[in-house]
Amino acid sequence: MIANSKGFSAVIGTVFMVLVMMFLSTSVFLWTLSQNTLYNQELKEKNQVELDRLNERVTASSVNYTGSAGTISVQVELENNGASAVHITTLWVMDATVKKYGFNDTLDLNLKPGNKTYLTGENAVDVNIAGANATDTLNSWFVTTRGNNVPLEKDQSVIVAQLAQGIGSLAMDFSSFKYYEVTGKQLGSPQSGFSIPGDIPIVFSMYLTNLDEHYTKVNLTALSLLWLYPAAGAKTAKFPIAKVVNQTLATFDFQILEFGKPTKLFFGTDKTTAGNVKGTLCAANLLLYGKIGADDYGQNIPFVSVYVQS
Repeated sequence: MIANSKGFSAVIGTVFMVLVMMFLSTSVFLWTLSQNTLYNQELKEKNQVELDRLNERVTASSVNYTGSAGTISVQVELENNGASAVHITTLWVMDATVKKYGFNDTLDLNLKPGNKTYLTGENAVDVNIAGANATDTLNSWFVTTRGNNVPLEKDQSVIVAQLAQGIGSLAMDFSSFKYYEVTGKQLGSPQSGFSIPGDIPIVFSMYLTNLDEHYTKVNLTALSLLWLYPAAGAKTAKFPIAKVVNQTLATFDFQILEFGKPTKLFFGTDKTTAGNVKGTLCAANLLLYGKIGADDYGQNIPFVSVYVQS
């Protein structure tokens, strides 16, 4: 072969061609493998995005519309019931009466699983629609960054809020009515508030919920109190509204009640106040005073009867 240069060149050429073909085949195989890997990765990411989108479970409840002259203010409670965090960016409102729509795309709402947020009062979302009024037929929905729509529908809680206007915006949970014995300024364990001692300092507690139909905050002042008065006799007992921090009486300043959020209130002091009505069955009234939004607000809740032990 060495003597026959042509034969040797043919062998070398063949070997070289085989090597080139192997190199090209390997390169094509590796490129195909990398493209397949990239495709699978893209498909996996796309499937994960789709799974996250399908796992979004946001509900919009307690919906209320206010406003006029082309500006609709949307008040709503949002809750993330899904397993994925949700980011909301846009609210659309369609006014079927004037056949126009508008949107607010400045939202930046992040809801972790199980979280709630209240877009009420000053946090309500405004949408501009020419000629729209809150009394029109309105449809609205939020849009998430994953492309899901969250429809807003008026529900029973709004009806409850509207009915509450007949007696006031604040409603009480009767099962939460308790009292605490006070030592110094420290509260003891809660006990049923329907029968109380008459010769030691106590503090009452109960939960109130703000059901204002306009979703406005209520701010109670120090004039608010719980008043006990017997069926007969002129003597009464008054328990001023109190502030409790870590089971200890503190100086009262104000008490905010957010819409739809049960809030625990306290009434009483570190001094004996029920001695005047010992041994009697008394009516208990909550005399509440403060502000609802920028307006004055007062409400009397005749809610329970209390026996004051001798």
